[in-house]
Amino acid sequence: MVSLIYVSTATADLTPEDLAALGEAAAAANAARGITGMLAFNGEHFMQLLEGQDAAVEALLARIAADPRHRDLVVIRRDVRPAREVPYWSMRTFLTPLNGAGAATEFAARLPATFAADTRVVFTSFASIKRELA
Repeated sequence: MVSLIYVSTATADLTPEDLAALGEAAAAANAARGITGMLAFNGEHFMQLLEGQDAAVEALLARIAADPRHRDLVVIRRDVRPAREVPYWSMRTFLTPLNGAGAATEFAARLPATFAADTRVVFTSFASIKRELA
């Protein structure tokens, strides 16, 4: 099973409601493809974990790369893992902390216990980047 994490830059302002709608649509599509994952958004950038069979994840990544809602997609991890880190999430979305002392720690506490240490570090670091919503 492949586990992939990418980051990209949003091309338009997204509200928390936009992010929720995006997550709901992705969850339905991913469930049909046997893909699990998590999407984080910090007001400017996306970070997403995708897990599943190699062909399904690569096909989804190609569709995501062509999506005009973001640009500059960079895969930061592509790895074979023995088990899914979010086996019950076809897609879960998180608006990461944008400011405030301890906000990234609160975000890290909401991450699943099934996350590998390296995945937890990557997402917590991403959440530590302070951004302002438009």
